[in-house]
Amino acid sequence: MVFVPAGDFLMGSELNPPGDESPEHRLFLDDFRIDRFEVTNAKYRECVAAGKCSEPTDLRFFSDPTFASHPVVYVTWYQARSFCEWHARRLPTEAEWEKAARGTDGRLYPWGDVLPADLLNAGDISNGTRPVGSYPQGASPYGALDMAGNVWEWVEDWYGPYPGSVFTSDLFGEKYKVVRGGSWNHPFQDAQTFHRDIASPNRGISVVGFRCAASP
Repeated sequence: MVFVPAGDFLMGSELNPPGDESPEHRLFLDDFRIDRFEVTNAKYRECVAAGKCSEPTDLRFFSDPTFASHPVVYVTWYQARSFCEWHARRLPTEAEWEKAARGTDGRLYPWGDVLPADLLNAGDISNGTRPVGSYPQGASPYGALDMAGNVWEWVEDWYGPYPGSVFTSDLFGEKYKVVRGGSWNHPFQDAQTFHRDIASPNRGISVVGFRCAASP
């Protein structure tokens, strides 16, 4: 895991107001830790073998040893939470995820504001996931990898508006969980540090994985 120290950071964006990413606002978070990598098929298999996790809803990648070091996918939000709890951890909050990816300076991507395609797996450039840690130069300010692209990641929060937001949606409430980070087959813009998307917590999806977090 990597350590993220306590302090303020800039969350959200005004690039597409009045979208669900606005208003841009400063937020204080206590110290926390977050996994350096997305959870892999191999790591998730350990949890299944221990009887603490159920198998992904689709086994095509999970059962293929050539994907052992790729992020596990087709896991529901509940399965992801079970894995984290098995390790005495938890899913990161949406704010924790964004700070771990973005740092404190409001950058657009984990490495800065420029978008070189060789720093992330997005935009359908690879036709699939890649092993975790394949883009070391794309690390976040705290050393977390693959926080842009590869697969979307479950976070703890239900989908809702930010404080002070004027954006409204029938999808707000305890219907959908937020996913972050974009994926290999989504546009580069979706991999921006502040971008939000949603998914039903009961669905295992081919482009959604996760990583865990913990309080100090």
